Amino acid sequence: MRTVKSDLPLEHNENMSRWLVFDGYEDEPAAFGVPNFVGFHIRYICGVLESRGIPYDYVTVDQWRIRNKYKSDKNISEEPIDFSELSGMVILAGAVVPGKYVRGTPISNKEINQVISCATPGTPVLCGGWAIRQWRYSGWSPISNDIFCCVQDTDASLNHFLDTGRWENRRRSPEQWGAWALSGAKSKAVLDHPDLSSIGDSPGPLIYELELYQGCVRFKRGCRFCIEPKKGLPIWRPEDDVISEVKVAMDAGVRNVRIGGATDIFTYFAEGVEDLEYPVPQTEPIARVLHGLREDERLEVLHVDNANPSIIAENLEPSTEITKTLVETLSDGAVLSFGIESADPIVHEKNWLNCDSQQLLSAIRLINKFGRERGSRGLPKLLPGLNFIAGLNGETESSFNKNMALLRKIKKEGLWLRRINIRQVEGLSFQKVNESHFKDFKKKVREEIDKPILKEMFQEGSILRDVWWEAHGDRIRRPEQVTDPIHRDPRVVGTSGITFGRQIGAYPILVGVPYRIPLESSSDVMVTGHGKRSISGVELGMDINEVTHRQLEAIPGIGPKSAWSIVSIRAKLSRESSNRPFSSVSEAFEKIGLEMPRKIEQVLVAPHT
Repeated sequence: MRTVKSDLPLEHNENMSRWLVFDGYEDEPAAFGVPNFVGFHIRYICGVLESRGIPYDYVTVDQWRIRNKYKSDKNISEEPIDFSELSGMVILAGAVVPGKYVRGTPISNKEINQVISCATPGTPVLCGGWAIRQWRYSGWSPISNDIFCCVQDTDASLNHFLDTGRWENRRRSPEQWGAWALSGAKSKAVLDHPDLSSIGDSPGPLIYELELYQGCVRFKRGCRFCIEPKKGLPIWRPEDDVISEVKVAMDAGVRNVRIGGATDIFTYFAEGVEDLEYPVPQTEPIARVLHGLREDERLEVLHVDNANPSIIAENLEPSTEITKTLVETLSDGAVLSFGIESADPIVHEKNWLNCDSQQLLSAIRLINKFGRERGSRGLPKLLPGLNFIAGLNGETESSFNKNMALLRKIKKEGLWLRRINIRQVEGLSFQKVNESHFKDFKKKVREEIDKPILKEMFQEGSILRDVWWEAHGDRIRRPEQVTDPIHRDPRVVGTSGITFGRQIGAYPILVGVPYRIPLESSSDVMVTGHGKRSISGVELGMDINEVTHRQLEAIPGIGPKSAWSIVSIRAKLSRESSNRPFSSVSEAFEKIGLEMPRKIEQVLVAPHT
């Protein structure tokens, strides 16, 4: 084991002013830590410092980008982040999954060098997370000798350094795991997270990622592309530990939780993990966790992540009972991520995959049987999501054809999928993706599968509750939308532009509205149209006496001409009388000689003042 000694004695480290915990975000197969999620690894790191009473600051990579990289922006009032007089710094850089991020993007290799260069020479710096391992394997070399790159548990390595003054790769014990999870639940990673609260200290969109277990039931021969089997034999967290941690987090202000950190929620405390190819799910442990969490009425959104469809298919009886429990306890909009990766048996064999098409279909049928019921926010309670990966060994044009044949069969049966993720894998162990075949496959999926299912699932006129507005102009929230208060100003309501938002939860549907809404606020929305992976809508409950022409235009059945007619007549009536122009919605349409559109009274109201 490689050991790096610090030039600073332990006493000096602990007695200096503070540590800095730098959250570069993590996005792993079984761990979300990109806003609006707060990951568990960053909380464990803070938990170590909390448990020792060591002063520290927590900062996200986005806060650093805004305050240090964009410090010339006139709207930025905060001072650049102070890297001086540190006892040490911990940087978490989790694995990056290809795709677009709405609220935040994980730290890049270039940025981590920039962050490290901000520290005073001689400051001990601990870099941890799966991205660090990947970058080291790719030849990345830290720019300073004071840096230690951890390839095991970052929290445990930090704890060892604080004990001994030496850097060393370490694994946390079960006792440390429980202790740091509890202390991390009330740490600055939660209390100082930008998404914990919103305008006026109202609750923000933060989702607390909860680790249920680590490792993978396929630890002996797991999927070749995946990092989870490398974590070894599953280690289960006791049910009471999980419930206690969430209670502490909710005491700190958390209201939304996603159970991640598990390759398959159905195999929590499963029997035969060491011996069976398909371990047998146990119904009681996960039921105790889910019902235990739901006993706290402060918990609003509760979601889960991964499930292995082959485990479900080969153990239908216990899997049915677990599915019923999930539907009963989870918030609507929950998604079980199914990793089929490829429907091609050749690819399946060459890459050590363990779910074939028939097993997948069996699992999808089961989840659809119980999960299509809608909840209070207008979403199906529980649906499967599919993951495909391009670039796996043995892949040919025929592989993509087999994938499409499988998806067409799913659609023909009338089964619902909440989302289909299509990603590429890269590296020396895999083959180059045929871009032509890949793009053609992706196009067919979006046009033939995604959009038709989306239109069936969210029909025009259906209602989605509590959509959280995140970005103006496009789906990515730009730095200026964080720094410039105009984007949160109520005066932008109904002005020119586009607003994008999502409901709080895992894999939420993207909603676009063709006018501006103040960001960091929420609304109920009626569906008005469909994209390939998103929907368009219009807010409910808009006041007919205040609504703008752009808001009116967004309502089906009202074109630009009629919208301007309503606005013009309203202005005329306002000049003639001090009373509100329209006493009812129907009156507005009567005055312009237009029949009221269908469901208009859900969208427009005429409240009395």
